Amino acid sequence: MEKYNNLAIIILAAGTSSRLEGKSKQLLIYKKETLLRNSVKKAIQISNNVFVVLGHKKEECENELKDLDINIIYNENYQQGMGSSLALGVNHTKDFDYTMVMLCDQPFIPLSHYQSLKRSILNENIIASLYGEKPKVPAIFPKKFYNEISKLKADFGAKELLKKEYCIKVVLEENYSIDIDTLRDVDLYLHI
Repeated sequence: MEKYNNLAIIILAAGTSSRLEGKSKQLLIYKKETLLRNSVKKAIQISNNVFVVLGHKKEECENELKDLDINIIYNENYQQGMGSSLALGVNHTKDFDYTMVMLCDQPFIPLSHYQSLKRSILNENIIASLYGEKPKVPAIFPKKFYNEISKLKADFGAKELLKKEYCIKVVLEENYSIDIDTLRDVDLYLHI
C-alpha cells in the first residue's frame, strides 16, 4: 500500500511495565520478535516517518531497532507516564499534517487495521479505533490537536481528547485489541 508522506507515526514504548514484575513489555517475545520490533515493523509499512519514544530499558530497546530506519526519541521523564511520552513525541512530529499514535503492547492488531485508519483520513477529525464501545488508540490526530497533546503530563495519553472530540471510528475486533500488561496476559496470549 502507498505510504502517506504527511503522516508521522509515534510508537509509545517508554514505560516501566510495572505490572509485569520486573519484565519489560517492550522486550517480550511474540512470534520470535519483541513486541517493540513487531510494532515498528508494522509502522514502517505505513509511513517513512516513524518516531519511537523510549525510556525504560532504553539501550536494550535501541538494540532491537538498530537495523530499522526510524527516529528514536528518549523520554528522560518516562516515569511520569504515557502523557509525557506522547507530548514529547508530538513535539517531533509537528511538521506533519497527521500523527498516528500506536502502542507497542498490542501485538495482535493487524496491519490492515492501521491501513484502514490511514484510509479514513479525510479532514480535520481524529480517526480512532473503536473497541470496548469507546474510541481509543491506535488513533490518528490532525495537526490542529498537536498543541493540546504537547501539554499532556500525567499517566494517561489522549484518552480525554478522544472522549471530548468528535472521532471517525474504525472498528477493531475485540480479540485484536488485547494489551499485554500483566504476567497473566503473557501466559494467556504470548505462549500460543
